[in-house]
Amino acid sequence: MTSVALIPFSTRLAEDHAAHIARGVTLELSDWLKARGADPLVLTSAQTDEDGAWRKLVSFADELSAETVTEFVTGLAREGENVSGEFNIAISGVVEPLFDSGSFDRGIKLIVTVTDIGGAFSRGRLVAEATQGTFRDEVPRLFKEIAGALGLNASSDYDPGTRHFQVWLNLLVTRALTLAAEVGAVPRDASGLYEPALQAANLDPACQAVRDRLGELCQVLVLERGFEAKDAAGALEKVMRKVGPDWKSHRVRGQLMLAAGDPSQAAKAFCQLIQGRYEAPAKADRQQAALLAGKAFNMAERHLEAQRVLRLAMDADSLKVEAIVESAASSAGLGELVVAERLWRRALELEPHSISARLHLARYFRARGDIEKATEHYSALVKLPGLPREVFADTAEFFVVNSRPEQALVAAERYADDYPGDAIAHVLHASALNSAGRHKRALAALEKAELCVGVGEMDDLVKRQRRFAEHPDAETRFRKLAGDALEGDALEAEVGLRQLLNQFEDFYEAQMFLGIVLRRQEKWEQARDVLEGLRARNPLPGIDKELTGIYSRLNQPAKVLECAKRAMEAAPEDPTLLTNYAAALLENDEVDEAMKYAQRADLLMPGDDPTRKLLELIELRMRKRGLIRNFRAVIKEATGWWKATRRKKQDDPEAT
Repeated sequence: MTSVALIPFSTRLAEDHAAHIARGVTLELSDWLKARGADPLVLTSAQTDEDGAWRKLVSFADELSAETVTEFVTGLAREGENVSGEFNIAISGVVEPLFDSGSFDRGIKLIVTVTDIGGAFSRGRLVAEATQGTFRDEVPRLFKEIAGALGLNASSDYDPGTRHFQVWLNLLVTRALTLAAEVGAVPRDASGLYEPALQAANLDPACQAVRDRLGELCQVLVLERGFEAKDAAGALEKVMRKVGPDWKSHRVRGQLMLAAGDPSQAAKAFCQLIQGRYEAPAKADRQQAALLAGKAFNMAERHLEAQRVLRLAMDADSLKVEAIVESAASSAGLGELVVAERLWRRALELEPHSISARLHLARYFRARGDIEKATEHYSALVKLPGLPREVFADTAEFFVVNSRPEQALVAAERYADDYPGDAIAHVLHASALNSAGRHKRALAALEKAELCVGVGEMDDLVKRQRRFAEHPDAETRFRKLAGDALEGDALEAEVGLRQLLNQFEDFYEAQMFLGIVLRRQEKWEQARDVLEGLRARNPLPGIDKELTGIYSRLNQPAKVLECAKRAMEAAPEDPTLLTNYAAALLENDEVDEAMKYAQRADLLMPGDDPTRKLLELIELRMRKRGLIRNFRAVIKEATGWWKATRRKKQDDPEAT
């Protein structure tokens, strides 16, 4: 197999669009050579801006000589890059506009050089001129000549995938954007990332390649780089409507809808792959789609449907453990908690290193209040390799909240080591260090967080930990006052919290407990104003739960329902919040919905006295409603009979 080093083609045009086209041609050539039996490697280099904000791909502006190419390839090998001395051949090139137009829209001139690395000489300089009328002949001819210079058998021609030159250029740009996203060279504020693909679909609705290229770009941007999923899904749906869908595009759409928080649409997309018009051709793909559909149905709280589709995934040995985990999650959603726990334990027996099974068990015991068992599973999680970001964050947060500073520190250190570019990892590390009394190290961790992209979005967290590290006495005072606010001297706690807020006006947690202590003293209006002001600036967890009770005392049922719903949606597995929401629904005369959420709370926490009393009230209201409805039905029937009889008499005046 011929090993070939491919240097991204140069362009003298300074605009990004031109650089993307040049790099896209390089990638197309690489794929085509690989299909012909070569082993090409595109030598992609990226550099980071001075502020560390984002990376950008390195591009050349001029045609490279044989000496420059040789020096470049051998230099990478000396620097320890993933390039070895096995490369005997390198391909470089330059893309120029035709007709001196300063743009590639009317045509491009491709100049490709094949260089012998060992002798530092050119094996050939090949040229092609591609326009709307010639690109389908010129580009395949050029690729064939390159294959000939490499000694390859070009049994089939390169297929551009379209008959429109402008569409081909847009395909090249989309392909290059995917590469840029893979190496992190797309800035977070970039716009118009999907426009080339959308334009291509509008120009040539028969071009199926644009759908595939856009799907690849969406997957990288959303699933790997965390870009907005709704924008990507919207672009893909437009192209699917223009070009027509296939099973792969439905799979990508399902993944995007999951990332966008629309599990029902995701499940619908995955089910298309299991059977029907867009059924995936391979059984393994159908089984994978069944697993994803099961996850989506569980997220949409459609647990019976989840269990039905997961049966197909159970048949695949490679998916069996994940399918059992999801089946357990659906059982938990149906209130079958004993069954769920047994299935999660079964998944761990089959795969002791299953992250999802261990995480579900940890969260299950945490929700039940069994902190010791939850600690056991969270501790085991930290030791597993390849933990996702959200698992690290969940684990560290659990240990911090439950006053286990040493274990929190272990989890946070691993998170920061595995994901050094994540600001939240360093912030959690600082939090764990502060809790352990290691304030100087906490400040060093915060300095690392300040260098990460996206740290501005967690400015409040950084300020809190920096204040903790610089003024540990203030944190000690706050914790004592917080305890007093909950069950100590309320008046003394109020005075102390106000003093603390005078010293640190952005101490949002102190403001939260000020609202709580005002509520304890039944100063309802003051408590409402404090907490509503805090929610407008920093909606801390627990605010809506407090406001639910306060608005109930102020006799504002609509606001009670609004706050209870927000609190429940933030923690849908908390039975107390479910009970509060059910009570708010009952107060607003939504009896059927109140019964649904009260029953769900009773399943999660059987025997809870407030939930039991609420269920009795709902049942009483439903019985009264039933009597009223029956009475109304009788009155309606009697009125209808009387009207019919009266009409009959009017129609027959002689009737007596």
